[in-house]
Amino acid sequence: MDEVKFNAKVMKKEFKLLLKEIIANNIIVVYRHTLPDFDALGSQMGLVNWIKDNFPKKEVHYVGERHATFMPDLFIEPEELNNEWYESNKGNYLAIVVDTANVARISEYVEGYAKKVIKIDHHPNVEPFADMNIVYDKFGAASELLALFCLVYENRYNLSKEAARCFYVGIIGDTGGFKYPDTSGMTLRVGASLLDKGLNPSDINLSMYKSTFKTMEFLKYVLNTYTLSPKGVCYYVIDDKKLKELDLTINDGKLHVNTFRNVEGVDICMSITEDVNDQKWRVSLRSTRTKINQVAAKFHGGGHEFASGCEIKTLDELPSLVAELEKAIGENNA
Repeated sequence: MDEVKFNAKVMKKEFKLLLKEIIANNIIVVYRHTLPDFDALGSQMGLVNWIKDNFPKKEVHYVGERHATFMPDLFIEPEELNNEWYESNKGNYLAIVVDTANVARISEYVEGYAKKVIKIDHHPNVEPFADMNIVYDKFGAASELLALFCLVYENRYNLSKEAARCFYVGIIGDTGGFKYPDTSGMTLRVGASLLDKGLNPSDINLSMYKSTFKTMEFLKYVLNTYTLSPKGVCYYVIDDKKLKELDLTINDGKLHVNTFRNVEGVDICMSITEDVNDQKWRVSLRSTRTKINQVAAKFHGGGHEFASGCEIKTLDELPSLVAELEKAIGENNA
């Protein structure tokens, strides 16, 4: 993609206001989205570490459901703030929401209690829900945006090795190791600056993508059951019964969505995972050339041009979803 374009003066002003709010508030709660990925946790924990490192007297909380695979090896266990905490601190804390496009996806969020809400994100800003919205949808990851913020103030505030590691994990996760279309020169420069904090990229990659026999069994299932449509949509479906049989979580369902991304004849990859609790099927979409976020929007979702998510109520809707994706492929190739 072309170099990320943004107004440096506007960004500088936004960063200045963000820093001002962090300094002004003694209690800060950092949120991220449900079913967290590398970037959600990396941006959350990178920011939490940066605030704690530089403002040790502040009360800083990080909340959201735990991730069975990433915790505690990659990220520490999240906190849980109960109703009593929210009632006693109503109107007295700053809420910062990272890597989350809309309120409905904020994990463990209690709306209406924060003194002020700040949204920091890299998804299209279709729901500017916060008092301050710092959103740049051409950035490869929310972690990239927050790492840039920390690097801008590096002459005044410390960016520790642990904060840098969290941000780096988030960037690697959302850019596929700097391979996906949202990777820019800025992404690489920020990544390099983080590595300069003493990180070992080999160790980080091994910790992020280590395999187990459980994940290998899942891959075997995917390779034995995938479907390739005539125009290049490749997908697999995993229901609740199979999730339990393989000892997988709902979030694990999209683990192999990129498996077919570089296979000849495949344009769009998709995982469809049953969520019995919410009575729907969660869909993760990835593409190499065709923009898919508009299709995702038609199925109660959205996201980036080449990485999106949506949902269907039953598998009866799957043929319609595939047809819309094939139509998008056709329009892209026209």
